[in-house]
Amino acid sequence: MNKMGKLVLSALSVLGLAACAVSSSDEAVVVGESQDALVSGTGFSGGFFGSDTLFDAMSSAVAASGVSGLTYLGTGSGNGERCLRGTAPGVTYGGVTYCNGTKQQTIAPMSRDFNGTCQSGDKSNRIAKDAVALWTKSTQTATDADTSPTDSVKGAFCGDGSGSAVSCAAFDTWGEFTTGSSNPSNLLKLYRRDDASGTTDAFKSLTGCTTFCAGVKVVVDDATAGPRLSTDTAGTSSLTMCSSGDSVTTCLGKIAASDVDVLAYAGLDATNAGAKKLTVDGTAATEANVRSGAYKYSRYLYLNEGNGTRAAAEQDFLDWAFGVNNPADAVAFENALISNGFIACTSPSNSPRTPLNCGAGKCP
Repeated sequence: MNKMGKLVLSALSVLGLAACAVSSSDEAVVVGESQDALVSGTGFSGGFFGSDTLFDAMSSAVAASGVSGLTYLGTGSGNGERCLRGTAPGVTYGGVTYCNGTKQQTIAPMSRDFNGTCQSGDKSNRIAKDAVALWTKSTQTATDADTSPTDSVKGAFCGDGSGSAVSCAAFDTWGEFTTGSSNPSNLLKLYRRDDASGTTDAFKSLTGCTTFCAGVKVVVDDATAGPRLSTDTAGTSSLTMCSSGDSVTTCLGKIAASDVDVLAYAGLDATNAGAKKLTVDGTAATEANVRSGAYKYSRYLYLNEGNGTRAAAEQDFLDWAFGVNNPADAVAFENALISNGFIACTSPSNSPRTPLNCGAGKCP
């Protein structure tokens, strides 16, 4: 069964499936192509968007919370933020456009903080740490990506930052990218998340990329086909190594594991038995290095809030996640994050344990 099919089945009990329409003159961020609506009406009604990196962790957390009527859609932090703020154009998912000038959820798991200035009702809740990792096949003999004195990570993905053909060409082989590779004369096969992704936002911020090199392939979420290349026909996917139920993050790990020439960036949840993470400037994305920030591409993860009409299910989930009624619930939430490869901000071995102890984000 494909990803959309599973989501539809989990949302059949949600009432009022009519979604807000988008006029023919509007554009929207397209993430799926099906006829089934999961988010509806004004306010929240079942499905909510947010970080694809957090897809597996949040799906596990929703199940562990016992809160009914919630379906996590993922698709990207940018889409979660759009639906928190009611930004136009909205988010098109399954052939229906949501949140086009209307706030249709008040919680959004995000792999970055809010963009721009804080708006009324925005609340940044840091929940864990993650890293933007550089993934390749486990049999690739190269081990490290350098950023100093020459930034080969930036060079490979965006050249001088502008994505110009000349600057990208200077780093387009494994030999130009790093030393000790299995295949120094081979071209890099580069993959990335789309522009709705908080991981892409974080990668741009951390590397100084503005425009990506033309050869970087973009993996998007399709409600029917699952992860596919942006150049694939909607509803179909040429990524045969990925299943329709995979998140894009999981798929990127599988792509990396499939070919020794592949280099992809994704969060730690892209872990795959056949893939490995490169060190950056000799520093690995270990638990200690990410927690301390020693790994250059470390970042926080968030369960952010907005000021739309909050449904009881949303409030119940927030209360569970932050241990409002029982401190053990916050531990269970943090455990769901840890079990999916993310890193607690304070070591769980500390006594007493202090779950979700990540400090304040930009929007109080």
